[in-house]
Amino acid sequence: MRDRLDVARRRARGAMTLAACTLVFGACETRVVSHNSFLTGLQGAEQQLPSNRKMGDYADPTLVREDLLVKEDPGTGERTLTARSGRHLMIHIYTCVDADDADLFVSEVLSERTRREFAERGIDPREGFRRLQDHQEDLQKLFSQMPAGEYTPGLFLKPMGGGVQRVELDGLAAKGLFWTGFDMVQERGSWRLRWMVGPERYDQ
Repeated sequence: MRDRLDVARRRARGAMTLAACTLVFGACETRVVSHNSFLTGLQGAEQQLPSNRKMGDYADPTLVREDLLVKEDPGTGERTLTARSGRHLMIHIYTCVDADDADLFVSEVLSERTRREFAERGIDPREGFRRLQDHQEDLQKLFSQMPAGEYTPGLFLKPMGGGVQRVELDGLAAKGLFWTGFDMVQERGSWRLRWMVGPERYDQ
């Protein structure tokens, strides 16, 4: 009788151990994989170049809803871009370049100050846009190093005077890059692109 009880107890302990292992290993096999790129945040944004870098989860501290970054007039189809952070501006820059939308870039992404400087030098601002297109992969490399814009760990806004703020990589992070960052300025309540900065600037 005692032997039967011992066998029953061993079987019960074995069943409990098996159940516990099933729960533990079952929990270990459940995982959530997410992938964000610097284009994440713009509704309907698609990029032609592949993204192979895991950016991690990022909550934009400016808290602008994704569907408010681009507003389209239902009557005219005219689009207005909102950029409350450098990251939003990066999204608009790259999306325009990727979509070959020079008109939207010039009217909504490029700053009025920069457009004026282009005009003073007798240069069509679309030429600057083509410069970005010619170096789309360099733009991708830069933005992939600073996926959260000025909120990327280790980066800070650098005041450049006249309301211009610089978002720029330095040290090893900037080594070998065509551009190391960009300047932006507030216009009409949004950040607009002053221009790219680094060893290969457009104005050199």
